[in-house]
Amino acid sequence: MEFYTGKTGEDRTLQTIDFGTLDTAAYASGDVLTSGAIAVDSARFLGFSGVIERIILKETSPGALQKPNIRMWIFGSAITPAARNSPQAFTSAQFDTLVGYYDTGTTWVDGASGVCVLQTSLDIKYVCQSTSRTLYIVPVLLDGETFASGAAIKGQIVLRRD
Repeated sequence: MEFYTGKTGEDRTLQTIDFGTLDTAAYASGDVLTSGAIAVDSARFLGFSGVIERIILKETSPGALQKPNIRMWIFGSAITPAARNSPQAFTSAQFDTLVGYYDTGTTWVDGASGVCVLQTSLDIKYVCQSTSRTLYIVPVLLDGETFASGAAIKGQIVLRRD
């Protein structure tokens, strides 16, 4: 049994997310972009809930920017996705912990040379599993892409916690 004695009431938190350095081999539609699920500490105690308000992504590359269309799968408990640059096929047991997903689209905005950003306002309500206080994100490409050596995608996620 877990007891929470800290702050109560709604608050907002900003967490960073990092896809790591991307492979230079060609990715096909349906391939995973990360080497594992991205963990986002989202709750003050097990089984907590809230709302995913916004995600901001930044692609940096010494070569051509790909501005990928990504489906962000969000789970309320730890899962093990396929390896980076491999096709993802979630199991029924993994979908049992699915919180939701969203597609980023291709509305990336160019910044400085070699940088583009994408901001998505969301309203995805979540509840972590009773054994978890963390959300897990698995980014999967919706279109084929080939990233330049040293390309990376990082970002921020804004959560409103109940």
